[in-house]
Amino acid sequence: MLYLPRKGVDNVTRKCRAVYEEGVFRPLEPVKGLREFLEVELVVAPIKKQYPLAAFAGCWQVKEADEALALIEREFESIDPREW
Repeated sequence: MLYLPRKGVDNVTRKCRAVYEEGVFRPLEPVKGLREFLEVELVVAPIKKQYPLAAFAGCWQVKEADEALALIEREFESIDPREW
């Protein structure tokens, strides 16, 4: 998260996403309405990535997981690689 407070008439706070690479913050989208070389203040907050499948981790019983694994192994053994 990158906040861009502007001074004077342009005293509006903006928020945009940026990537930090090689010592420089690079906005991920164009930042409009700022004068070149305008000094801004940055407030940096890492974005937490969402992992939707993580909610399902550990939801199977051991027996269910073993059955699913056995099914996958059985099915993959029945595939003929020459058919690909």
